[in-house]
Amino acid sequence: MKKVKYRFYVDYEKEEQWVNEMAQQGWFLETFKFFRFAFVKGEPGTYVYRNEMLKGLSKNDETNYVEFLKESGIELVSKFGGWAYFRKEASDGPFEIYTDTASKISYYNRILNLFSLLFLFNLIMGIFNVIVSDSAPYQGKFNLITGIFGLAVSLLILIPIVKVYRRKKVLQQNRNLYD
Repeated sequence: MKKVKYRFYVDYEKEEQWVNEMAQQGWFLETFKFFRFAFVKGEPGTYVYRNEMLKGLSKNDETNYVEFLKESGIELVSKFGGWAYFRKEASDGPFEIYTDTASKISYYNRILNLFSLLFLFNLIMGIFNVIVSDSAPYQGKFNLITGIFGLAVSLLILIPIVKVYRRKKVLQQNRNLYD
């Protein structure tokens, strides 16, 4: 039996939590694309899932990384747009991809770099389109709508930036506390 759900999450950790809740109910992630998640029915609680941004790794590093995880009993379930879902059997114990503070901070930096670039692009394009909307009589309304949309998207992208930045700051403070 299959089930398809459509969800939009700004916080990737909340998305991962939801996928794990589905797995606890016996729905195993099969694929995901954009906001579409496809699940297959199985034994509840069999797997634990983790999502990760692979964007920022070279193709060779990504291949080596996925192979390393595979050798550790971690399966790549689905990959889309730089994000990937991995799973491991729950009976094998806890499943954390990043077990040390330095690698977690480095991971947060990769996420911040990507989202900051997307934020700046949408902000600049939004401002540009709003400014030029007055100068183009026939395209003005289109540019204004496009500009407002770009500004709204940039604000939406700001949410995960702030959340990841706060998580990174907490890790850095804890690391400094123990050093």
